[in-house]
Amino acid sequence: MEETDVQNMELLQKRISEIGIIPVIKIKDAAGAVPLAEAVARGGLPAAEITFRTACAEEAIRRITAELPDMLVGAGTVLTVEQASRAKDAGASFIVSPGLNPEVVSWCLEASPSSPASVRRRTSKRRFRSA
Repeated sequence: MEETDVQNMELLQKRISEIGIIPVIKIKDAAGAVPLAEAVARGGLPAAEITFRTACAEEAIRRITAELPDMLVGAGTVLTVEQASRAKDAGASFIVSPGLNPEVVSWCLEASPSSPASVRRRTSKRRFRSA
């Protein structure tokens, strides 16, 4: 990992820490994504984790990042490399996964070191494989 990649990751972590709380949002209609993000930002939280539990998550991320470039937007409930790739292409700054998928983590580190996959410890479901 290059020094600039580490610096970008540190800046992302610092920004998340400064915000303090990242609202997790499940969007059912991408048309409502920007107004909802604007309301969250007006409430003092310039960040959102858009879950990939609905078909419009990618489009919601794309719309929010286009209309609100200062908002920190990430993708949550990312289970596959394909979802991580779509999230990044849509403009996500970070990826959150409910479990440890080594392929997703590796992809995130290779594709965008500034947005590594995060894992929520209490719900982590790591499978150990024998070598």
